[in-house]
Amino acid sequence: MSRSNRNRVARRAALALTMIGALAATGCSGGHRITGDSVETMEPITLRYGDYTTVSSAGPFRAFAEQVEEETGGKITFDEYWGGSLVKGADMAQGVRGGIVDMGMFTPSYYPSEFPMTDWTSQMASVVEPEYPLGMMQAFAGGSEFALTDPLIEEQFSDQDIKLLFTWTPSTNYHLVCKDPVNSLEEARGKRVRSGGAFNYGEIEALGMVPVTLPTGEIYEGLQRGVIDCSLANGKIMIALGLWEVAKHYVDIPFSSYTQYVIMNKDVWDELPEDARQIIDDARQTWFDGYLREEGIVLHQRLLAEGADKSVSFYDVDPELKATLETYQEEALRTLPERAPDDLEDPEGTVERYRQIMADWKTRLEDMGYDDPALAEIPEDPESVQIDLAPFEQSVRSEIFDRTAP
Repeated sequence: MSRSNRNRVARRAALALTMIGALAATGCSGGHRITGDSVETMEPITLRYGDYTTVSSAGPFRAFAEQVEEETGGKITFDEYWGGSLVKGADMAQGVRGGIVDMGMFTPSYYPSEFPMTDWTSQMASVVEPEYPLGMMQAFAGGSEFALTDPLIEEQFSDQDIKLLFTWTPSTNYHLVCKDPVNSLEEARGKRVRSGGAFNYGEIEALGMVPVTLPTGEIYEGLQRGVIDCSLANGKIMIALGLWEVAKHYVDIPFSSYTQYVIMNKDVWDELPEDARQIIDDARQTWFDGYLREEGIVLHQRLLAEGADKSVSFYDVDPELKATLETYQEEALRTLPERAPDDLEDPEGTVERYRQIMADWKTRLEDMGYDDPALAEIPEDPESVQIDLAPFEQSVRSEIFDRTAP
């Protein structure tokens, strides 16, 4: 490690220790002294947001933060820590409940034993339709509705002093990007693949490939140095990590994607005045909508539009390869209740509820016209969103955010 890197690590460690000491000294939520019974009478506070992704993903959060700051008259402001600079992705749950950050991005695959419900439900992701943009919108809406209305998921977070704000799913499916062409069972055999988490291991192994655990920040070098042959990927991963510079073969195969959870320190949430909580709650959808636009639609469009300039070859998946994966996914769903958390009384009913929520959103989206193949066409400016999202956003408001308001 270089001297500059050692210095950065030392500074971050010192900052974390300082915050821990401050929390212990104050005995208050997240180190904050929250006063007043309304926004008008409360003292100003600054909430800390931590995220393991890069600052290029900051747009949706900043739109949320600006809305909260404006509607509280500056009584609630935010500090941002990106790229795991304060709390790493694998430490986010501890960081949020311990008050190192007040809000953060939680990934269930990092906590299979501590958060068994979110780990288990992540294995249902293959239910999502593969067609774009319908599947992406279905995953965004259905995932949040399921998580925000499931009592065991709410209890799981609450028991850890965490408040769930919403979930989001950055892509319809994970796909496969490799250094060399891999689009048949024969070509797949033995290839080392960086997985998105344990929920993908079985899918990878079903194709004769070998799942490899590798931190997100090491995927590029892993491909470059031959530690891995392939990675599961989507638009966000390809662009944010620059994988299209080292892996030029992208196969549209429907691996299960993942859901991210936006969480908050529950003590901080509970001690905020009621009208302040309502303002944060109302602003959730601004953040949610921004993720769909910027992290979902725009990055998908950019991947396809700019990939050719990077000499990336895009392949429709080989039918035999796809059929093998889908057979595995169907069997995994059939046997999922057998692997349910011990305290889940009706695992079959939970799986069926998830399926029904996703089916309901598929029907709604089709009724709104989001299954039109023309919507998958890439606009001249791939960073523009020409899909009319207003009907979807209105439905999300009434079916999810209004129903789960405090």
